[in-house]
This record gives sequence, structure tokens and C-alpha cells, in this order.
Amino acid sequence: MRPFFLILTLASLLLCHLLPAQPCWRSYTEKKYAWRVEKNLVYGKAINYVGDSIELKLDLYKPIGDNNTARPILVCVHGGFMLTGCKEGMAWLAEEMAARGYVVASVNYRKGWHRASYVQNPNCLLSLLGMEPKYLYAADSAEHYRAIYRGMQDVKGAIRWLKARTQQDSTDHTRVIVGGESAGGFISLAVAFLDRPEEKPAACNAISAAPKPYATDVNMFEGDECRRFILNPTGPALLRPDLGSIEGHLNLNGYDANVVGVFSFYGGVPYEAHMNSRDWVRGPDTPAVYLFHQTCDGTVPFGYGQPLDVISANCNTGCDPWHYRYMHIFGSGTIANALESIPNPPPLMKEFFNCTPFNPNWALTECPRYANNGGYHRVIDPPKRAQNMATFFNPLVCSTVSAREPNLSAQLHIQPNPFDHALTVWVDVPLHDEAQLWLSDVSGRVVWSARRFLPIGQHVLFEQNNLPSGVYFLSLRSTEGVGVWKVVRQ
Repeated sequence: MRPFFLILTLASLLLCHLLPAQPCWRSYTEKKYAWRVEKNLVYGKAINYVGDSIELKLDLYKPIGDNNTARPILVCVHGGFMLTGCKEGMAWLAEEMAARGYVVASVNYRKGWHRASYVQNPNCLLSLLGMEPKYLYAADSAEHYRAIYRGMQDVKGAIRWLKARTQQDSTDHTRVIVGGESAGGFISLAVAFLDRPEEKPAACNAISAAPKPYATDVNMFEGDECRRFILNPTGPALLRPDLGSIEGHLNLNGYDANVVGVFSFYGGVPYEAHMNSRDWVRGPDTPAVYLFHQTCDGTVPFGYGQPLDVISANCNTGCDPWHYRYMHIFGSGTIANALESIPNPPPLMKEFFNCTPFNPNWALTECPRYANNGGYHRVIDPPKRAQNMATFFNPLVCSTVSAREPNLSAQLHIQPNPFDHALTVWVDVPLHDEAQLWLSDVSGRVVWSARRFLPIGQHVLFEQNNLPSGVYFLSLRSTEGVGVWKVVRQ
């Protein structure tokens, strides 16, 4: 990810668009425009958790009458526990931000994860009341890591797809923000933070096959409408192969998936994301972060815990608790503490609302309280949140007279591609500093890496005869940006 050179305090972020010294001649804080939406645009295809190829779609919201050829891009990711939900679920925010001048993509992504092989007390009171809980039982904690990772790969592919359409959509590929609600918050934080091969979670490598689920597997996928598909995976559908590179396989067109900002409404990051060996959060390239969370959230813990642990442990009315096989996660409170502990921390806005935590000694009254409040897992005053978020991010996206950042997809060209003996890059505009390069196979394994200075001209990256034929991904990281290209050895 391109280093975040301008580190600002929260105060300067909120004020800089008001200061005359900042040449910000177009702001994106006020609702000024009508908007239109282009529905169900296909941005790629990918293999879901049972091995089926599915189309990935997004809805694209555009302002009308803004006369702007360099609009910022906002990518919205819906929630639903990586099981359910539709891209239309983020329409409220897409409409709010398109009215302010953003081009907004509300995306769908691969959903679904494998279930447990056995569920104790499957006919508990929830079942008798028509609330089927069996789909909540995960095979193991790896399933949620893998679901987040697949979603991250898809959204990164959508970002590169959008960046390649700058002329068609009148957008600026250097000013992209990503975010979402709940599961969409998890995925968006992974998009923003997980940017180095060594940060790939261990669970996303090839692991043992999942068990045959105890009950009929229920999932929801995006179609012309949000439709429910009944699945009962067996045999090859239970395999859990390596999920590949952190960039995924979609739209490897030389554009990066970098963002200048990320927002999360009651999302979080897996436990492994904040370990020393795979710390996604720390680094000079961490973008600006907006976090919204209620402190007593019963679905995604505000601090440290397991999703749905409050309801599972206290309100399951006779069902076997379903959260015991879930991953442990860090919620917004812990993420904020981690960001604030970084030397020269990134810009951060916290909207944390205090609420009374669940009292397990009074479950008879506490469970209805949580049910009436959506488990405190919801947005309070959505228009106000949209306004505050727009104000926070405005200094990063407001139109200025400064030059645009380098476009690596235009500066470097892989020729020829497919290649035979030597992998060669042509440089039209030189990189000013030494670049880090690496080549990975479809599983994400790095098969070659080097550091090089790349002046104008042709550069042979390597020559060898023992590289197997197939598809590879060339990545380049420099102080000027990150590029990813799909290359083929024939």
C-alpha cells in the first residue's frame, strides 16, 4: 500500500477544509445533487466456499449535475455475518454520499461458510418458535477467517475494476474510501490493513476438509434479488483449498487496491490480525479510519470476544451455544487503542456510544432488551453518521490544484505477456526510489522476489527455464504506489 505521507491529527482533519491555506476548491460534505444508480454491474467471477463459480455484482451510484470529472470513489460492503445480506443493504449510505458528489459502489461478495457436523439439542425452543438456529454452527474458527478473506479478495477486485473506469465514471483513482457494516466492516478493514503476503492468515492456506454439515446448509447469495439457496455440501464441496494471494485473482490490471480511508460500522478484525507475526494494523501505510460502535454490542464485541457470544451464551433457550467454535475478534474499541498506540498514528475518528452491558443474572429481562434494540448492533441516526463521516474524510478527497499521484498501471508495462524465458518490464516514467518486486503463484506462494531501481527503459526481472507454465501475479511496491499484474508463463 502506498505510504501515507501526510499524517494529520483529528483536529486538523476536521478543520483543514475551512482554512484558506488549503486549496480545496470542491468539497464533499454537503448534499447538493440528485443521483442515479446503475444496477447489477458484473465486476468478476469467483469460486465460492463450495467450489461453485458465481458472478459478483455491484450497484453504482452517481451524482447528477455536479460537472466533476474527478469524483472520489466510495465502496460500500454490506453486512450479514458472511452468510446473508445484499448490496441493497448499504443503499442508505450510498444515496447519502452520492448526493454529496461521490461515486459510490455498493458491492456483493462471496458469502457462506461450512457448518458443524453435529448440533446438540437441535430442536430447542428457538426451533419450535420458527427461529432456525442450525445455520449458526460453524465447522471451526477457520471458516470465518476464510469468509473474511474471500470477501476481501472480492472487494479488492472491485476496487481495481473501478479504478480502471476513471474516464467512464469521471472518478479519481487516487481517492478511494472503503467501508461497511458488521461483516462488511470486517471485510473493509481487511481490505485496508491486510496488504503484505506475510499477513495472510494461516487458516486461509490449504487445510483439512470441512465436515458434512449436521443440518441442511442455508445461505443467501446475490441475484437479481436477494435469493435463498439451499445447500447440502458433500464430497469435493467440503474441500478447503488454499485461498491464494491477498490480492485475489480479479481484475489484476496494474491498478492497486489501495484506499485513503476506511470506515467500519460495528465491525472488527480477527484475533490473528493483531498478533506480532501477522499484525495488519501497524505500519506507515495505514489509512485514515472512521469507527462507529455501541459499547454493549451483543453481536460484534466492542472490545475482545467472540461474535454473538452474549446471545449464544444467555438467550439460546435450550440450544447448544453456537459461538464456541467462532473466531476470537477485536472490536472497534481495541482497534482504536491499537491505532492510537502507533508512533505517528493515522487520522482516526471514533463515534462510540455507551450503553448498559448485558447482565447475565437477569437474562429473562435482558434478552428482550437486546432483542428490542437489535442487540445494539445498528446505526444510530444514519444521516448524522453519514454527515460526520463525510466531514472527517473530506480533507482526503476534496479536489485540489495539486498534481495527481503516479499511476503505476500507466508507468510500467509487462511485455511480452504471456512470456516464455524472461519476465520483462518496460518503464515509461521512472520510479524515484528502489522498488520491491515479487512474483506469486495462484496459491499466493511467493516464487521470486527482488529489490530494483527502475529507470526509463526495458528491464529483465529474471531469466530462468524451470518456472512451471501457468498463471502468476507480479506485484510491485514503491514509495509511489503499488501495482499488481496478471502474467502468464507459457
